[in-house]
Amino acid sequence: MIWLRVMRLFWQLSPGRVVAYTVVSVLSAVVPAAQIGLTASAVQAVAEAIGGQAGAREDALRSGFALVGLSLAQHVLGMCQQYLDSLLRLELTMRVGEMVMRKGTLLDLQQYEDADAYDNLQRAFQESSGGRIYQVFTQLLEAVRELITLVTVSAVLFSWNPWIALVILLSPLPSVISHMVFTHKAFEIEYDRTAERRRIYYYQYLTTTDHSFKEVRLFQLGDYFVDLYSKAVRTFFRVDRSLARRQSLIGGVLGVLSVLASSGAMLWAIHASMASGQVGRLAGYLQAIGSIQVSAHGLLLGIAGLYKDTLFLGNLFTFFGLPERQIKGGTRPFPEKLRVGIEFRDVSFTYPGTDELVLDRLSFRIPAGQCVALVGQNGAGKTTVVKLLTRLYERTGGEILIDDVPIEEYDLDELQRNMGVIFQDFIRYETTARDNIGFGRIEARHDTERVARAAASGGAEQVIDGLPHAYDTMLGRHFEEGHQLSGGQWQKIALSRAFMRKAPVVVLDEPTAAIDAEAEAEIFGRLRTIAHEATSLVIAHRFSTVRIADKILVIQDGRLLEEGTHEELLTADGVYARLFNLQASGYLTEAGQR
Repeated sequence: MIWLRVMRLFWQLSPGRVVAYTVVSVLSAVVPAAQIGLTASAVQAVAEAIGGQAGAREDALRSGFALVGLSLAQHVLGMCQQYLDSLLRLELTMRVGEMVMRKGTLLDLQQYEDADAYDNLQRAFQESSGGRIYQVFTQLLEAVRELITLVTVSAVLFSWNPWIALVILLSPLPSVISHMVFTHKAFEIEYDRTAERRRIYYYQYLTTTDHSFKEVRLFQLGDYFVDLYSKAVRTFFRVDRSLARRQSLIGGVLGVLSVLASSGAMLWAIHASMASGQVGRLAGYLQAIGSIQVSAHGLLLGIAGLYKDTLFLGNLFTFFGLPERQIKGGTRPFPEKLRVGIEFRDVSFTYPGTDELVLDRLSFRIPAGQCVALVGQNGAGKTTVVKLLTRLYERTGGEILIDDVPIEEYDLDELQRNMGVIFQDFIRYETTARDNIGFGRIEARHDTERVARAAASGGAEQVIDGLPHAYDTMLGRHFEEGHQLSGGQWQKIALSRAFMRKAPVVVLDEPTAAIDAEAEAEIFGRLRTIAHEATSLVIAHRFSTVRIADKILVIQDGRLLEEGTHEELLTADGVYARLFNLQASGYLTEAGQR
Protein backbone atom coordinates (compact mmCIF):
# COMPACT_ATOMS: atom_id res chain seq x y z
CA MET A 1 0.00 0.00 0.00
CA ILE A 2 1.31 3.44 -0.96
CA TRP A 3 0.45 4.95 2.44
CA LEU A 4 2.71 2.46 4.17
CA ARG A 5 5.51 3.12 1.69
CA VAL A 6 5.19 6.85 2.34
CA MET A 7 5.31 6.35 6.11
CA ARG A 8 8.33 4.05 5.74
CA LEU A 9 10.09 6.69 3.65
CA PHE A 10 9.42 9.34 6.30
CA TRP A 11 10.59 7.08 9.07
CA GLN A 12 13.87 6.55 7.22
CA LEU A 13 14.29 10.32 6.90
CA SER A 14 14.23 11.11 10.62
CA PRO A 15 12.53 8.80 13.14
CA GLY A 16 12.86 11.39 15.93
CA ARG A 17 11.19 14.18 13.97
CA VAL A 18 8.40 11.89 12.71
CA VAL A 19 7.63 10.76 16.27
CA ALA A 20 7.69 14.36 17.53
CA TYR A 21 5.44 15.53 14.70
CA THR A 22 2.99 12.69 15.37
CA VAL A 23 2.88 13.39 19.14
CA VAL A 24 2.32 17.10 18.57
CA SER A 25 -0.46 16.34 16.08
CA VAL A 26 -2.24 13.97 18.50
CA LEU A 27 -2.00 16.44 21.39
CA SER A 28 -3.42 19.17 19.15
CA ALA A 29 -6.33 16.88 18.29
CA VAL A 30 -7.59 16.56 21.88
CA VAL A 31 -7.57 20.32 22.54
CA PRO A 32 -11.00 21.06 20.90
CA ALA A 33 -12.82 18.51 23.10
CA ALA A 34 -11.20 19.95 26.23
CA GLN A 35 -12.12 23.46 25.10
CA ILE A 36 -15.76 22.49 24.53
CA GLY A 37 -16.04 20.88 27.95
CA LEU A 38 -14.38 23.82 29.70
CA THR A 39 -16.45 26.36 27.74
CA ALA A 40 -19.68 24.61 28.74
CA SER A 41 -18.51 24.49 32.38
CA ALA A 42 -17.47 28.16 32.37
CA VAL A 43 -20.75 29.42 30.87
CA GLN A 44 -22.84 27.23 33.17
CA ALA A 45 -20.83 28.43 36.21
CA VAL A 46 -21.30 32.07 35.18
CA ALA A 47 -25.06 31.55 34.82
CA GLU A 48 -25.20 29.89 38.24
CA ALA A 49 -23.06 32.64 39.79
CA ILE A 50 -25.49 35.24 38.41
CA GLY A 51 -28.28 33.24 40.03
CA GLY A 52 -26.42 33.45 43.36
CA GLN A 53 -25.35 29.82 43.68
CA ALA A 54 -22.54 29.37 46.20
CA GLY A 55 -19.09 28.45 44.80
CA ALA A 56 -20.15 29.08 41.22
CA ARG A 57 -17.91 32.16 40.90
CA GLU A 58 -14.82 30.14 41.83
CA ASP A 59 -15.81 27.38 39.39
CA ALA A 60 -16.16 29.94 36.58
CA LEU A 61 -12.71 31.41 37.30
CA ARG A 62 -11.09 27.98 37.42
CA SER A 63 -12.66 27.09 34.07
CA GLY A 64 -11.54 30.44 32.64
CA PHE A 65 -7.92 29.98 33.74
CA ALA A 66 -7.97 26.43 32.37
CA LEU A 67 -9.16 27.78 29.01
CA VAL A 68 -6.32 30.33 29.03
CA GLY A 69 -3.78 27.56 29.72
CA LEU A 70 -5.30 25.42 27.00
CA SER A 71 -5.03 28.28 24.49
CA LEU A 72 -1.35 28.77 25.37
CA ALA A 73 -0.72 25.05 24.99
CA GLN A 74 -2.47 25.08 21.63
CA HIS A 75 -0.27 27.99 20.50
CA VAL A 76 2.94 26.21 21.56
CA LEU A 77 1.84 22.98 19.85
CA GLY A 78 1.10 24.95 16.68
CA MET A 79 4.58 26.50 16.70
CA CYS A 80 6.22 23.10 17.19
CA GLN A 81 4.13 21.59 14.42
CA GLN A 82 5.03 24.40 12.01
CA TYR A 83 8.75 24.02 12.78
CA LEU A 84 8.74 20.24 12.34
CA ASP A 85 6.63 20.61 9.22
CA SER A 86 9.26 22.88 7.62
CA LEU A 87 12.14 20.54 8.48
CA LEU A 88 10.42 17.41 7.21
CA ARG A 89 9.25 19.10 4.01
CA LEU A 90 12.75 20.35 3.15
CA GLU A 91 14.34 17.00 3.98
CA LEU A 92 11.79 15.08 1.95
CA THR A 93 12.12 17.31 -1.12
CA MET A 94 15.87 16.77 -1.09
CA ARG A 95 15.55 13.01 -0.56
CA VAL A 96 12.92 12.40 -3.25
CA GLY A 97 14.86 14.50 -5.78
CA GLU A 98 17.96 12.46 -5.02
CA MET A 99 16.04 9.18 -5.34
CA VAL A 100 14.59 10.15 -8.71
CA MET A 101 17.99 11.22 -10.06
CA ARG A 102 19.68 8.07 -8.80
CA LYS A 103 16.92 5.88 -10.24
CA GLY A 104 17.27 7.63 -13.59
CA THR A 105 20.96 6.69 -13.72
CA LEU A 106 20.16 3.03 -13.08
CA LEU A 107 17.74 2.55 -15.98
CA ASP A 108 18.69 1.20 -19.39
CA LEU A 109 18.83 3.24 -22.58
CA GLN A 110 15.89 1.23 -23.90
CA GLN A 111 13.63 2.77 -21.25
CA TYR A 112 14.55 6.26 -22.44
CA GLU A 113 14.05 5.47 -26.11
CA ASP A 114 10.65 3.74 -25.74
CA ALA A 115 7.69 6.18 -25.94
CA ASP A 116 5.48 4.37 -23.40
CA ALA A 117 8.31 3.94 -20.92
CA TYR A 118 9.27 7.57 -21.37
CA ASP A 119 5.70 8.64 -20.59
CA ASN A 120 6.01 6.72 -17.32
CA LEU A 121 9.25 8.55 -16.60
CA GLN A 122 7.63 11.92 -17.25
CA ARG A 123 4.68 11.13 -14.95
CA ALA A 124 7.18 10.29 -12.23
CA PHE A 125 9.23 13.43 -12.81
CA GLN A 126 6.08 15.54 -12.42
CA GLU A 127 5.77 14.14 -8.89
CA SER A 128 9.50 14.27 -8.12
CA SER A 129 9.49 17.52 -6.13
CA GLY A 130 8.36 15.60 -3.06
CA GLY A 131 5.33 17.85 -2.59
CA ARG A 132 2.71 15.18 -3.17
CA ILE A 133 4.49 12.63 -0.97
CA TYR A 134 4.56 15.20 1.79
CA GLN A 135 0.87 15.91 1.25
CA VAL A 136 0.10 12.21 1.72
CA PHE A 137 2.11 12.16 4.95
CA THR A 138 0.49 15.30 6.38
CA GLN A 139 -2.96 14.24 5.18
CA LEU A 140 -2.55 10.92 6.96
CA LEU A 141 -1.68 12.71 10.20
CA GLU A 142 -4.42 15.26 9.56
CA ALA A 143 -6.94 12.45 9.12
CA VAL A 144 -5.77 10.86 12.39
CA ARG A 145 -5.90 14.24 14.13
CA GLU A 146 -9.41 14.98 12.86
CA LEU A 147 -10.52 11.47 13.82
CA ILE A 148 -9.24 11.94 17.37
CA THR A 149 -10.99 15.32 17.54
CA LEU A 150 -14.19 13.74 16.26
CA VAL A 151 -14.03 10.91 18.78
CA THR A 152 -13.31 13.14 21.76
CA VAL A 153 -15.80 15.89 20.85
CA SER A 154 -18.43 13.33 19.85
CA ALA A 155 -18.03 11.66 23.23
CA VAL A 156 -19.10 14.97 24.82
CA LEU A 157 -21.97 15.45 22.38
CA PHE A 158 -23.24 11.87 22.60
CA SER A 159 -23.37 12.21 26.36
CA TRP A 160 -25.72 15.16 25.85
CA ASN A 161 -27.78 14.05 22.81
CA PRO A 162 -26.69 11.18 20.52
CA TRP A 163 -29.12 12.07 17.72
CA ILE A 164 -27.79 15.61 17.35
CA ALA A 165 -24.23 14.25 17.30
CA LEU A 166 -25.11 11.70 14.62
CA VAL A 167 -26.74 14.27 12.30
CA ILE A 168 -23.74 16.60 12.63
CA LEU A 169 -21.29 13.77 11.93
CA LEU A 170 -23.08 12.65 8.76
CA SER A 171 -23.84 16.09 7.32
CA PRO A 172 -20.59 16.50 5.28
CA LEU A 173 -20.85 13.03 3.67
CA PRO A 174 -22.72 13.96 0.42
CA SER A 175 -20.23 16.68 -0.51
CA VAL A 176 -17.23 14.45 0.14
CA ILE A 177 -18.56 11.57 -1.98
CA SER A 178 -19.02 14.00 -4.88
CA HIS A 179 -15.47 15.30 -4.39
CA MET A 180 -13.98 11.77 -4.49
CA VAL A 181 -15.86 10.81 -7.66
CA PHE A 182 -14.68 13.89 -9.55
CA THR A 183 -11.13 13.52 -8.19
CA HIS A 184 -10.90 10.06 -9.76
CA LYS A 185 -12.23 11.42 -13.04
CA ALA A 186 -9.62 14.22 -13.01
CA PHE A 187 -6.85 11.67 -12.45
CA GLU A 188 -7.99 9.56 -15.42
CA ILE A 189 -8.01 12.64 -17.66
CA GLU A 190 -4.53 13.74 -16.55
CA TYR A 191 -3.13 10.22 -16.92
CA ASP A 192 -4.37 9.92 -20.50
CA ARG A 193 -2.93 13.25 -21.57
CA THR A 194 0.69 12.53 -20.49
CA ALA A 195 2.03 12.21 -24.03
CA GLU A 196 0.24 15.37 -25.18
CA ARG A 197 1.51 17.30 -22.16
CA ARG A 198 5.05 16.16 -23.00
CA ARG A 199 4.50 17.54 -26.49
CA ILE A 200 3.40 20.86 -25.00
CA TYR A 201 6.57 21.04 -22.91
CA TYR A 202 8.54 20.37 -26.09
CA TYR A 203 6.91 23.33 -27.86
CA GLN A 204 7.84 25.52 -24.89
CA TYR A 205 11.40 24.18 -25.00
CA LEU A 206 11.76 24.99 -28.71
CA THR A 207 10.68 28.60 -28.22
CA THR A 208 12.60 29.35 -25.01
CA THR A 209 16.10 27.82 -25.30
CA ASP A 210 19.29 28.96 -26.98
CA HIS A 211 19.73 25.52 -28.55
CA SER A 212 16.79 26.07 -30.93
CA PHE A 213 16.57 29.88 -31.05
CA LYS A 214 18.48 30.43 -34.29
CA GLU A 215 16.42 28.08 -36.45
CA VAL A 216 13.11 29.05 -34.87
CA ARG A 217 13.86 32.72 -35.53
CA LEU A 218 15.32 32.37 -39.02
CA PHE A 219 12.72 29.90 -40.27
CA GLN A 220 10.00 31.98 -38.55
CA LEU A 221 8.67 28.98 -36.67
CA GLY A 222 7.73 30.84 -33.49
CA ASP A 223 4.08 31.50 -34.39
CA TYR A 224 3.68 27.92 -35.60
CA PHE A 225 4.88 26.40 -32.30
CA VAL A 226 2.91 28.91 -30.23
CA ASP A 227 -0.20 28.02 -32.24
CA LEU A 228 0.36 24.28 -31.66
CA TYR A 229 0.81 24.98 -27.95
CA SER A 230 -2.33 27.11 -27.78
CA LYS A 231 -4.47 24.53 -29.59
CA ALA A 232 -3.37 21.77 -27.21
CA VAL A 233 -3.89 23.94 -24.13
CA ARG A 234 -7.32 25.04 -25.32
CA THR A 235 -8.26 21.37 -25.75
CA PHE A 236 -7.16 20.76 -22.15
CA PHE A 237 -9.14 23.80 -21.03
CA ARG A 238 -12.38 22.66 -22.68
CA VAL A 239 -12.17 19.24 -21.02
CA ASP A 240 -11.24 20.70 -17.64
CA ARG A 241 -13.97 23.36 -17.87
CA SER A 242 -16.61 20.72 -18.56
CA LEU A 243 -15.44 18.68 -15.58
CA ALA A 244 -15.32 21.74 -13.31
CA ARG A 245 -18.85 22.76 -14.38
CA ARG A 246 -20.30 19.36 -13.53
CA GLN A 247 -18.37 19.20 -10.26
CA SER A 248 -19.60 22.66 -9.20
CA LEU A 249 -23.22 21.89 -10.06
CA ILE A 250 -23.42 18.48 -8.40
CA GLY A 251 -21.20 19.51 -5.50
CA GLY A 252 -23.31 22.62 -4.93
CA VAL A 253 -26.54 20.63 -4.74
CA LEU A 254 -25.06 18.09 -2.34
CA GLY A 255 -23.51 20.92 -0.33
CA VAL A 256 -27.00 22.36 0.28
CA LEU A 257 -27.97 19.04 1.86
CA SER A 258 -24.99 19.29 4.18
CA VAL A 259 -25.89 22.86 5.17
CA LEU A 260 -29.52 21.94 5.83
CA ALA A 261 -28.48 18.97 7.98
CA SER A 262 -26.07 21.00 10.12
CA SER A 263 -28.54 23.88 10.42
CA GLY A 264 -31.27 21.49 11.54
CA ALA A 265 -28.90 20.03 14.14
CA MET A 266 -28.14 23.52 15.45
CA LEU A 267 -31.83 24.41 15.83
CA TRP A 268 -32.46 21.08 17.52
CA ALA A 269 -29.58 21.78 19.94
CA ILE A 270 -31.04 25.19 20.84
CA HIS A 271 -34.44 23.64 21.51
CA ALA A 272 -32.98 20.82 23.61
CA SER A 273 -30.91 23.22 25.71
CA MET A 274 -33.86 25.49 26.40
CA ALA A 275 -35.97 22.51 27.39
CA SER A 276 -33.33 21.27 29.86
CA GLY A 277 -32.37 24.71 31.15
CA GLN A 278 -28.66 23.95 30.59
CA VAL A 279 -27.32 27.31 29.37
CA GLY A 280 -23.71 26.09 29.50
CA ARG A 281 -24.61 23.05 27.48
CA LEU A 282 -26.06 25.32 24.79
CA ALA A 283 -22.70 27.14 24.53
CA GLY A 284 -20.98 23.77 24.32
CA TYR A 285 -23.43 22.61 21.65
CA LEU A 286 -22.83 25.68 19.49
CA GLN A 287 -19.05 25.33 19.76
CA ALA A 288 -19.19 21.57 19.28
CA ILE A 289 -21.38 21.85 16.18
CA GLY A 290 -18.76 24.01 14.49
CA SER A 291 -15.87 21.86 15.70
CA ILE A 292 -17.43 18.53 14.74
CA GLN A 293 -18.56 19.77 11.36
CA VAL A 294 -15.12 21.15 10.60
CA SER A 295 -13.42 17.97 11.81
CA ALA A 296 -15.84 15.62 10.04
CA HIS A 297 -15.61 17.60 6.85
CA GLY A 298 -11.82 17.80 7.22
CA LEU A 299 -11.56 14.06 7.84
CA LEU A 300 -13.65 13.09 4.84
CA LEU A 301 -12.02 15.65 2.57
CA GLY A 302 -8.64 14.48 3.87
CA ILE A 303 -9.51 10.93 2.89
CA ALA A 304 -10.62 12.20 -0.52
CA GLY A 305 -7.35 14.11 -0.85
CA LEU A 306 -5.41 11.01 0.16
CA TYR A 307 -7.27 9.07 -2.49
CA LYS A 308 -6.39 11.67 -5.14
CA ASP A 309 -2.75 12.03 -4.12
CA THR A 310 -2.15 8.30 -3.87
CA LEU A 311 -3.51 7.91 -7.40
CA PHE A 312 -0.92 10.39 -8.69
CA LEU A 313 1.76 9.17 -6.30
CA GLY A 314 1.38 5.71 -7.80
CA ASN A 315 3.20 7.12 -10.84
CA LEU A 316 6.25 7.91 -8.72
CA PHE A 317 6.35 4.54 -6.99
CA THR A 318 5.77 2.82 -10.35
CA PHE A 319 8.88 4.66 -11.54
CA PHE A 320 10.82 3.56 -8.46
CA GLY A 321 9.69 0.01 -9.22
CA LEU A 322 11.03 -0.02 -12.78
CA PRO A 323 13.63 -2.75 -13.34
CA GLU A 324 17.18 -1.52 -12.97
CA ARG A 325 20.09 -2.48 -15.16
CA GLN A 326 18.52 -5.41 -16.95
CA ILE A 327 21.78 -5.67 -18.87
CA LYS A 328 24.02 -7.68 -16.56
CA GLY A 329 27.75 -8.18 -16.66
CA GLY A 330 30.11 -10.84 -15.39
CA THR A 331 32.99 -10.65 -12.96
CA ARG A 332 35.98 -10.61 -15.31
CA PRO A 333 38.07 -7.40 -15.06
CA PHE A 334 38.56 -5.46 -18.27
CA PRO A 335 42.12 -5.56 -19.67
CA GLU A 336 44.26 -2.46 -19.28
CA LYS A 337 45.31 -2.87 -22.91
CA LEU A 338 43.82 -5.11 -25.57
CA ARG A 339 46.04 -7.92 -26.86
CA VAL A 340 43.81 -9.42 -29.57
CA GLY A 341 41.14 -6.84 -30.29
CA ILE A 342 37.37 -6.67 -30.79
CA GLU A 343 35.29 -9.05 -32.89
CA PHE A 344 31.65 -8.93 -33.98
CA ARG A 345 30.68 -12.46 -34.95
CA ASP A 346 27.34 -12.84 -36.83
CA VAL A 347 25.77 -10.10 -34.68
CA SER A 348 22.11 -9.31 -35.27
CA PHE A 349 19.98 -6.70 -33.55
CA THR A 350 16.36 -5.61 -33.56
CA TYR A 351 15.19 -2.69 -31.43
CA PRO A 352 12.61 -3.75 -28.81
CA GLY A 353 9.05 -3.41 -30.05
CA THR A 354 10.03 -3.58 -33.73
CA ASP A 355 10.54 -6.35 -36.29
CA GLU A 356 13.11 -4.59 -38.47
CA LEU A 357 16.64 -5.97 -38.40
CA VAL A 358 19.06 -3.11 -37.81
CA LEU A 359 22.08 -5.41 -37.88
CA ASP A 360 21.91 -8.63 -39.86
CA ARG A 361 24.62 -11.21 -39.01
CA LEU A 362 27.30 -8.53 -38.99
CA SER A 363 30.88 -9.80 -38.65
CA PHE A 364 34.15 -7.88 -38.49
CA ARG A 365 37.37 -7.56 -36.45
CA ILE A 366 39.18 -4.56 -34.96
CA PRO A 367 42.77 -5.68 -34.24
CA ALA A 368 44.28 -4.47 -30.98
CA GLY A 369 46.11 -1.16 -31.23
CA GLN A 370 44.64 -0.29 -34.62
CA CYS A 371 42.29 2.44 -35.77
CA VAL A 372 39.30 1.14 -37.71
CA ALA A 373 36.82 3.43 -39.45
CA LEU A 374 33.18 2.48 -39.92
CA VAL A 375 31.42 4.15 -42.84
CA GLY A 376 28.04 3.83 -44.48
CA GLN A 377 24.96 5.79 -45.36
CA ASN A 378 22.50 7.02 -42.73
CA GLY A 379 20.51 4.17 -41.23
CA ALA A 380 23.14 1.57 -42.07
CA GLY A 381 23.49 0.65 -38.38
CA LYS A 382 26.75 2.43 -37.48
CA THR A 383 25.58 3.98 -34.20
CA THR A 384 23.88 0.72 -33.24
CA VAL A 385 27.29 -0.96 -33.41
CA VAL A 386 28.53 1.55 -30.82
CA LYS A 387 25.50 0.95 -28.57
CA LEU A 388 26.12 -2.79 -28.62
CA LEU A 389 29.86 -2.48 -28.07
CA THR A 390 29.29 -0.24 -25.04
CA ARG A 391 26.45 -2.53 -23.88
CA LEU A 392 23.79 0.18 -23.86
CA TYR A 393 21.74 -2.48 -25.66
CA GLU A 394 21.98 -6.28 -25.85
CA ARG A 395 22.46 -7.94 -29.21
CA THR A 396 19.62 -10.24 -30.27
CA GLY A 397 21.90 -12.71 -32.03
CA GLY A 398 25.51 -13.59 -32.58
CA GLU A 399 28.48 -12.83 -30.33
CA ILE A 400 30.73 -9.88 -29.45
CA LEU A 401 34.23 -10.74 -28.25
CA ILE A 402 36.88 -8.55 -26.66
CA ASP A 403 40.27 -10.26 -26.53
CA ASP A 404 38.49 -13.51 -27.46
CA VAL A 405 36.26 -13.24 -24.36
CA PRO A 406 32.46 -12.85 -24.73
CA ILE A 407 31.57 -9.28 -23.81
CA GLU A 408 28.98 -10.48 -21.26
CA GLU A 409 31.72 -11.97 -19.08
CA TYR A 410 33.27 -8.57 -18.33
CA ASP A 411 32.09 -6.56 -15.35
CA LEU A 412 29.66 -4.02 -16.85
CA ASP A 413 30.93 -0.98 -14.94
CA GLU A 414 34.52 -1.97 -15.71
CA LEU A 415 33.74 -2.35 -19.40
CA GLN A 416 32.03 1.03 -19.72
CA ARG A 417 34.68 2.74 -17.57
CA ASN A 418 37.36 1.53 -19.98
CA MET A 419 35.76 2.92 -23.12
CA GLY A 420 36.30 6.51 -24.15
CA VAL A 421 33.15 7.27 -26.12
CA ILE A 422 31.89 10.47 -27.71
CA PHE A 423 28.59 10.48 -29.61
CA GLN A 424 27.57 12.94 -32.28
CA ASP A 425 24.91 14.30 -29.92
CA PHE A 426 27.41 14.79 -27.09
CA ILE A 427 26.44 16.87 -24.07
CA ARG A 428 27.48 20.48 -23.72
CA TYR A 429 27.83 20.67 -19.95
CA GLU A 430 26.97 24.11 -18.58
CA THR A 431 29.90 24.07 -16.18
CA THR A 432 33.62 24.89 -16.26
CA ALA A 433 35.96 23.93 -19.09
CA ARG A 434 37.89 21.83 -16.57
CA ASP A 435 34.78 19.81 -15.74
CA ASN A 436 33.74 19.51 -19.39
CA ILE A 437 37.03 17.77 -20.11
CA GLY A 438 37.57 16.20 -16.68
CA PHE A 439 34.23 14.42 -16.72
CA GLY A 440 35.97 11.90 -18.97
CA ARG A 441 37.65 10.62 -15.79
CA ILE A 442 35.80 12.43 -13.06
CA GLU A 443 38.06 11.38 -10.21
CA ALA A 444 41.01 13.05 -12.00
CA ARG A 445 39.32 16.29 -13.10
CA HIS A 446 41.43 18.35 -10.68
CA ASP A 447 44.63 17.00 -12.23
CA THR A 448 45.41 20.04 -14.40
CA GLU A 449 48.30 18.34 -16.20
CA ARG A 450 46.14 15.41 -17.25
CA VAL A 451 43.32 17.72 -18.31
CA ALA A 452 45.77 19.76 -20.37
CA ARG A 453 47.11 16.64 -22.12
CA ALA A 454 43.56 15.59 -22.95
CA ALA A 455 42.82 19.07 -24.31
CA ALA A 456 45.91 18.84 -26.51
CA SER A 457 44.84 15.41 -27.82
CA GLY A 458 41.37 16.70 -28.66
CA GLY A 459 42.61 19.88 -30.30
CA ALA A 460 41.08 22.13 -27.59
CA GLU A 461 44.32 23.83 -26.48
CA GLN A 462 43.66 27.02 -28.43
CA VAL A 463 40.04 27.04 -27.28
CA ILE A 464 41.17 26.95 -23.65
CA ASP A 465 43.86 29.59 -24.24
CA GLY A 466 41.20 31.94 -25.61
CA LEU A 467 38.96 31.68 -22.54
CA PRO A 468 39.10 34.49 -19.93
CA HIS A 469 39.79 32.14 -16.99
CA ALA A 470 41.27 29.20 -18.92
CA TYR A 471 40.09 25.89 -17.44
CA ASP A 472 38.03 27.64 -14.75
CA THR A 473 35.86 29.49 -17.28
CA MET A 474 32.15 28.67 -17.09
CA LEU A 475 30.96 27.43 -20.49
CA GLY A 476 27.52 28.04 -21.97
CA ARG A 477 25.03 30.83 -21.35
CA HIS A 478 22.69 29.30 -18.81
CA PHE A 479 24.58 30.54 -15.77
CA GLU A 480 26.28 33.74 -14.72
CA GLU A 481 29.59 34.64 -16.44
CA GLY A 482 29.10 31.81 -18.93
CA HIS A 483 31.18 31.86 -22.12
CA GLN A 484 29.53 30.40 -25.21
CA LEU A 485 31.57 28.37 -27.70
CA SER A 486 31.05 27.66 -31.36
CA GLY A 487 29.85 24.23 -32.46
CA GLY A 488 33.34 23.24 -33.55
CA GLN A 489 34.86 24.41 -30.25
CA TRP A 490 32.33 22.41 -28.28
CA GLN A 491 33.20 19.39 -30.36
CA LYS A 492 36.90 19.73 -29.57
CA ILE A 493 36.05 19.97 -25.86
CA ALA A 494 33.96 16.77 -26.18
CA LEU A 495 36.79 14.97 -27.98
CA SER A 496 39.17 16.02 -25.22
CA ARG A 497 36.74 14.49 -22.74
CA ALA A 498 37.07 11.15 -24.55
CA PHE A 499 40.87 11.35 -24.51
CA MET A 500 40.80 12.31 -20.82
CA ARG A 501 39.64 8.79 -20.11
CA LYS A 502 42.89 7.14 -21.27
CA ALA A 503 40.81 4.09 -22.04
CA PRO A 504 42.09 1.00 -23.87
CA VAL A 505 39.15 1.39 -26.27
CA VAL A 506 38.25 4.71 -27.93
CA VAL A 507 34.97 5.01 -29.82
CA LEU A 508 34.14 8.19 -31.71
CA ASP A 509 30.67 8.27 -33.27
CA GLU A 510 30.81 11.05 -35.89
CA PRO A 511 32.55 13.35 -33.41
CA THR A 512 33.77 15.92 -35.93
CA ALA A 513 30.58 16.83 -37.77
CA ALA A 514 30.71 20.50 -36.71
CA ILE A 515 34.35 21.21 -37.57
CA ASP A 516 36.04 21.84 -40.87
CA ALA A 517 37.88 19.19 -42.87
CA GLU A 518 41.33 20.54 -41.94
CA ALA A 519 40.58 20.40 -38.20
CA GLU A 520 39.06 16.94 -38.62
CA ALA A 521 42.19 15.66 -40.39
CA GLU A 522 44.31 17.12 -37.61
CA ILE A 523 42.26 15.35 -34.93
CA PHE A 524 42.35 12.03 -36.77
CA GLY A 525 46.08 12.45 -37.14
CA ARG A 526 46.36 12.79 -33.38
CA LEU A 527 44.13 9.77 -32.94
CA ARG A 528 46.48 7.71 -35.11
CA THR A 529 49.43 8.98 -33.09
CA ILE A 530 47.96 7.74 -29.82
CA ALA A 531 46.41 4.62 -31.39
CA HIS A 532 49.26 2.44 -30.17
CA GLU A 533 47.89 3.02 -26.66
CA ALA A 534 44.26 2.29 -27.58
CA THR A 535 42.11 0.30 -29.95
CA SER A 536 39.98 2.79 -31.86
CA LEU A 537 36.65 2.65 -33.70
CA VAL A 538 35.74 5.79 -35.59
CA ILE A 539 32.53 6.62 -37.40
CA ALA A 540 33.05 9.59 -39.71
CA HIS A 541 31.07 11.39 -42.37
CA ARG A 542 34.07 12.62 -44.40
CA PHE A 543 35.74 9.88 -46.40
CA SER A 544 38.70 12.13 -47.06
CA THR A 545 39.80 11.80 -43.44
CA VAL A 546 38.99 8.15 -42.73
CA ARG A 547 41.64 7.16 -45.30
CA ILE A 548 44.24 7.32 -42.52
CA ALA A 549 42.56 4.45 -40.65
CA ASP A 550 44.34 1.09 -40.62
CA LYS A 551 41.19 -0.51 -41.96
CA ILE A 552 37.84 0.78 -43.23
CA LEU A 553 34.60 -1.14 -42.83
CA VAL A 554 31.67 -0.34 -45.12
CA ILE A 555 28.27 -1.46 -43.88
CA GLN A 556 24.93 -1.27 -45.61
CA ASP A 557 21.52 -2.39 -44.32
CA GLY A 558 23.19 -3.81 -41.22
CA ARG A 559 25.65 -6.02 -43.09
CA LEU A 560 29.37 -5.76 -43.81
CA LEU A 561 29.67 -4.90 -47.48
CA GLU A 562 33.38 -4.14 -47.93
CA GLU A 563 36.54 -3.88 -45.84
CA GLY A 564 40.13 -2.91 -46.46
CA THR A 565 42.45 0.06 -46.55
CA HIS A 566 41.52 3.22 -48.41
CA GLU A 567 43.64 2.25 -51.39
CA GLU A 568 42.29 -1.32 -51.47
CA LEU A 569 38.69 -0.12 -51.42
CA LEU A 570 39.32 2.42 -54.19
CA THR A 571 40.93 -0.29 -56.27
CA ALA A 572 37.94 -2.58 -55.68
CA ASP A 573 35.75 0.17 -57.20
CA GLY A 574 32.74 -0.73 -55.07
CA VAL A 575 30.37 1.22 -52.82
CA TYR A 576 33.17 2.93 -50.90
CA ALA A 577 34.85 4.11 -54.10
CA ARG A 578 31.55 5.44 -55.44
CA LEU A 579 30.71 7.32 -52.24
CA PHE A 580 34.26 8.65 -51.94
CA ASN A 581 34.26 9.94 -55.50
CA LEU A 582 30.83 11.55 -55.02
CA GLN A 583 32.08 13.36 -51.95
CA ALA A 584 35.33 14.34 -53.62
CA SER A 585 33.48 15.77 -56.63
CA GLY A 586 31.32 17.76 -54.22
CA TYR A 587 34.40 19.31 -52.65
CA LEU A 588 35.84 20.15 -56.09
CA THR A 589 32.58 21.75 -57.22
CA GLU A 590 32.42 23.76 -54.02
CA ALA A 591 36.04 24.89 -54.42
CA GLY A 592 35.37 25.90 -58.04
CA GLN A 593 32.35 28.00 -57.06
CA ARG A 594 34.47 29.88 -54.58
